Amino acid sequence: MNIQKRSTGLVVSGVAAALAAAFSGQANAVDFEFGDGWTGSWQNSVSLGTAWRANNPDKDLYSAASGAHAGLSGGRAPNTVDEGNVNYKKGDQFTTQVKWFTELQVQKGSMGALIRAKAWYDYTLNHQDVHYGNQNNGYRNAPLSDRGFENLSRYDGVALLDAYVYNTWDIAGKPLQVRLGNQVVNWGESLFVQGLNQINPIDVPSFHKPGAQLKEVFLPVPIAYANQSLGDAGSLEFFYQLKYENSPLDLGCGSYWSVAVGNISRDPGACDNAITLVPGQSQNVATPLGAYVHTIDAKDPSNSGQFGLAYRFNVDALDTEFGIYGMRYHARTPNVSIVNLANGRAQNGMPFDVMWEYPEAIKAFGVSASTNILGWSVAGEVSTRRDVAVQIDGNDLLLSGLGAAGAIAPGVSIPFGPYGNGAVSSAGLNGGNGYLPGYERANIHQLQVNAVKAGNRLLGGDQFIFIAEAGFQWNNLSIGGANDLRYNRAFIFGPGSDARYGGNTCTSGLNTTAAGCDTDGYVTNFAWGYRAKLDVTYNDVFSGVSVTPSVFWSHDVKGNSADSQFLEDRMALGLGAKFSYQKKYTVDVGATFFNKDAKYDPLRDRGFYYVTLNAAF
Repeated sequence: MNIQKRSTGLVVSGVAAALAAAFSGQANAVDFEFGDGWTGSWQNSVSLGTAWRANNPDKDLYSAASGAHAGLSGGRAPNTVDEGNVNYKKGDQFTTQVKWFTELQVQKGSMGALIRAKAWYDYTLNHQDVHYGNQNNGYRNAPLSDRGFENLSRYDGVALLDAYVYNTWDIAGKPLQVRLGNQVVNWGESLFVQGLNQINPIDVPSFHKPGAQLKEVFLPVPIAYANQSLGDAGSLEFFYQLKYENSPLDLGCGSYWSVAVGNISRDPGACDNAITLVPGQSQNVATPLGAYVHTIDAKDPSNSGQFGLAYRFNVDALDTEFGIYGMRYHARTPNVSIVNLANGRAQNGMPFDVMWEYPEAIKAFGVSASTNILGWSVAGEVSTRRDVAVQIDGNDLLLSGLGAAGAIAPGVSIPFGPYGNGAVSSAGLNGGNGYLPGYERANIHQLQVNAVKAGNRLLGGDQFIFIAEAGFQWNNLSIGGANDLRYNRAFIFGPGSDARYGGNTCTSGLNTTAAGCDTDGYVTNFAWGYRAKLDVTYNDVFSGVSVTPSVFWSHDVKGNSADSQFLEDRMALGLGAKFSYQKKYTVDVGATFFNKDAKYDPLRDRGFYYVTLNAAF
């Protein structure tokens, strides 16, 4: 089980950004009128996309037991949180999805409504056998099962996205625009690095599928939104979220991107295996015996208490727009906490259960600026997020719950846990601590700067656009002291060495790899990285077909951030080409590769190739 959000950061800052930009398409609208001044437009697109693995599984990222069950040898990982890796070998397809995306807009003057929806079906996930399986399919060499998954994480389904009404009124000679319903509110100046734009959850599964559109980046949620113009003094914006929604994830239960055994959800459904407690055995052996930690349902976050206010204004002397923002929201991605037998909830005689919970009441404040400098659009923002829940390292957390951990390391006293040195000791949770939160609250500060340049005649092309952004992040966690906690290292690497484990975890038998026994890979107080993308379009290359080659580069240079956006030495290279005919029919081909030397990246071996066909009408 990976009890951290490292992979989510990868999706947000690397793969998602690359796919979103590469696959975004333009649709031809059907315009119509229907009396009393009302007009409308209807846009549709249908896409078929497939992707397959480009690399062999890294032997350090799967265990010997799981590898043997999947026909792989030489696995060296210290635990069996590896289903996604051993389910797919080099050349295996991991998705083949057909998707219909539709958008309807009606308008009369300044009022109107917008509705977007999509339907999808993944043939590969529904029909292709995998090498290992997941808990839902009984760990069989058969298609995976999505039984109990959240709707947007399922292998097929229908989803309503945007659905809101809007109108504009005149208030003291100034326009007031109001929107009500499922919508996206995007604040700040972020392009690739997530900063102030925390209002809407991110639809992670969409960006693991070829054919993703920019409209799917952020998930619309029920919001009441107002924008009051103040004339030359700027504008004032306000939102209130009417219902809580989390980011759907496809990072567990055997998917290609799995970094957890079970389903990462507050309602895990049938895929509730968190981790096996049988040393040396894979999930397919331990699960039928019931020898695993269960994931139980967590309480839903409150639907209230999420709101924000923004003020934007221009300074003509600087030719710059500024923004000031403040908001309160609940976590969009979860943290793992543990509950013990004292509460009567642990199952199968296990010492505890785990649950994925979404901490509430995070505050964000920031300022932004955007301008033009020498033909470049330049923007940036400075933000602070207060009371962010940062995941305690998963191995340390679980071993805290196990206490003396007889099945894992006889005689080892493990006083890790959010209560520091000793309060959670060799007695684990059985001393009466019925609930052990798996996170610490921290303040995160971030600076990010981006630049955009669009023009003509680059590399022989007719148009080009170049986008780059760098982000720098700090946090106030207490890190590195003898009694300090450790945070957010991928679970597959096992527990790092520490005096509280009796020293070297390789020597004590708690770990089996040199990288795992190192003390690196945990959250640091500072981290930074950058991303860049270049598209060059060549018009009418042949028979009305335009070609747009693209390259995307992401590099996390130094440090490991508390929110998983930056992981030292993680790199992603995306290469693609889009062939477009009359902006109606497109073919996208490309590949994404990751840095195999990123020591603590659990997804460094998940490079892939893709092909997508899209028709807009």
